[in-house]
Amino acid sequence: MTASPPPEPPAGAGPGPDLARPDDTLQAVGAVALRLLAGAVPKRTLEQLQRTVQESPSEYPWQAVVRTVLAEPVDDQKLVQQGLQAQRDWILRGGRERPAPPVGQRAKGLLARLVAQLIVCTIGTLLVIGALLLVKYRWPEWDIYRVLGWIQDLAQRLR
Repeated sequence: MTASPPPEPPAGAGPGPDLARPDDTLQAVGAVALRLLAGAVPKRTLEQLQRTVQESPSEYPWQAVVRTVLAEPVDDQKLVQQGLQAQRDWILRGGRERPAPPVGQRAKGLLARLVAQLIVCTIGTLLVIGALLLVKYRWPEWDIYRVLGWIQDLAQRLR
């Protein structure tokens, strides 16, 4: 993190913490991390922060993020409860790994893959049948069933 001049606080945010002092910076960043971990940052604020971060690809605007998140009002008791639940889940999960998607979402994915494979196999089968019919039409004397007999003989030899 490089030191850059602090951005202007959002309207109604008040002066906020003095991010130039290490102790205040540590407490402010910790408070923001707790709010993010607990899911206590409103969606519209997260969307605004995403735009802010995307507009600064070379340098993370951490001071603007800290000031914006801390400007949001929060119920301290509820924040502590949500934070402790998120902390417990984090520990039980073993860290940053994302939990598996819900069973319904996995089932939908499986169904989508099966349908896609069915479509591809159907198209492939139709192409093979079409090619065999074209061969039979082009060379009527050629026996297309000879291939089936060859496959059956090969299967019997492999047993």
